[in-house]
Amino acid sequence: MPKISNSSPRHRARTVCIRCHSCKVRCDLDSHQRGVCSRCERQGYECQPHIGPRKQRKALRTSLATPHSEAPPLESPVSTTTQQVTPWPDVERSRTINCSATNNAFYADVPNFITGGDFVLEVSHATRLPPPMITQALSDFYFKELFPLVPVLDHEQSGLQDSILLQQSLCFAGSIMRQSTEPAEWSPSMIYGRVKMLLFLRHDPAPFHMLTSLCILGTWLPYEPEAIVLDNPWQWTGMAIRLALQLRLHEEETYTSLQHPGRVRRIWWYLFNNDTMQMACSGRPGMFPLKETRTRLPVASDFDNQDTGAWVFCHLTSLCKLLRKVLEDGQADKSSPEEVYQTLDELSLWRQNLPSNLQLFDRSGETRKTYNRLVVELHIFYLVTTILTSFLGRRDNPSLLKYASMAASSCISRLYEEILLHEEATYLLPIHSWAHLVAATPRAFSDSDTLNEERAHELEVSHQVLDKLSEKHTSAVMIKGRIDMLNSSGLGAFPPQADAMWDSLPAPILDDKKRRVLSLFHFPDNYCPTLDLLSSTGSIGGNQQLDSTFMDNNAVDWSVDWSSFLFDGAMSF
Repeated sequence: MPKISNSSPRHRARTVCIRCHSCKVRCDLDSHQRGVCSRCERQGYECQPHIGPRKQRKALRTSLATPHSEAPPLESPVSTTTQQVTPWPDVERSRTINCSATNNAFYADVPNFITGGDFVLEVSHATRLPPPMITQALSDFYFKELFPLVPVLDHEQSGLQDSILLQQSLCFAGSIMRQSTEPAEWSPSMIYGRVKMLLFLRHDPAPFHMLTSLCILGTWLPYEPEAIVLDNPWQWTGMAIRLALQLRLHEEETYTSLQHPGRVRRIWWYLFNNDTMQMACSGRPGMFPLKETRTRLPVASDFDNQDTGAWVFCHLTSLCKLLRKVLEDGQADKSSPEEVYQTLDELSLWRQNLPSNLQLFDRSGETRKTYNRLVVELHIFYLVTTILTSFLGRRDNPSLLKYASMAASSCISRLYEEILLHEEATYLLPIHSWAHLVAATPRAFSDSDTLNEERAHELEVSHQVLDKLSEKHTSAVMIKGRIDMLNSSGLGAFPPQADAMWDSLPAPILDDKKRRVLSLFHFPDNYCPTLDLLSSTGSIGGNQQLDSTFMDNNAVDWSVDWSSFLFDGAMSF
């Protein structure tokens, strides 16, 4: 006869999360007001409630029994003041863009529009916003750390308080700048999912709101870099560019009819910067229509606050135009010597034309100015472009441009060391992993440390920065492995006898090409050993000829190709 138990029946939780349900463990989600069970919160997992088959069928029947829910109208100044669009009398001269949510919501009834949207929003918690204190902290992180590079939102932006999509996007932008991912409910991965859901359900149909969110989603890579998915930075950027083209942001006339032309112009050129960086690190063709763009470049007056961050964005955009030219030349790999030196001249002129607050050193090049991370990042990308340009000219004057790229690599290492010392590496975007890869290639040019006695220290600096980046971005782990492989293999792009040759030759004449290369480096000679090496060796002037006994047949080229600078995976800027 079975034994009768006197114990009370075991309590069954009404709500459990998906992870605990799959693991068959007790879940306390039902008793937590924050919507995150203690197990997921402790382990940093995304906590989503498990919806059983019966509840799913019941909720779906209820949702389908009601009329299709339209996206809620946004009572923003833009939507309430926009007049009905009139036909275009002259398409070329007069083009009106209606970007209100009300007008765009008309298309909610087209075929294949998602039904049961309210149920999906409820299950995904897509409309749930952080508490006010957390929201303010995330907003502060965005405007202080990310806004100068991704200036797509403003403090007093109209419609921000009425748009859940914009508020979630702002919180997401701030969350990726934080070092910690706690609390788990407001971690980047959780808010990322909410923003995606709001976009897919067209919860906010205002085109500029969707465009802003796409820009912000393009700053983060939630997967392994080699993952082939539809929601990586490259995909988001492509969607944003196509939406911007629909809004005719490539035409200068468009901005005359906009309420906030400065912000929209920043969005357009941010897409250019992001696309250029994606093109640089992956080797994919660019998506941004630069040749068809008639929109003027951004200026500081396009910002409400014309501070250092505003100037950094404007000059980064002009630098990206030079970088894009180098990338296109690199893919063809047929640049003439004069084209290479002309690009180097343009880079040098770009650096010389920087305003005083964006210079690293004073006019003498000896006194370091007050540290600013944004200014340091700007010069890092300038030096990265210098390395890539030097590679293009490797066949004309291999030794001079070899030492130029080594000097740029060492300077990059010093600048990253400054960022480490100021404990600001946590604010670097994933594209900096690629910058480390570019800088590592010249560092591996020689097996001998005589060319760069601080090479081991520079490698250690690179490791420290990538370790910090890897806490947020999986791409940094793969880049670190690539750099270690590169360093241990000893590329020997120039044979040892070619290095010894320069010690046996007379002191080179300071010819025109060498002057042009030296003008790129506005650093003290003692900033790093390779700068002194560049000053004392390099170009041969006059009638001096190289002794063929010293020069290997392969020494006129580098044993690396353009793919050595590429990272075969998605990055984000």
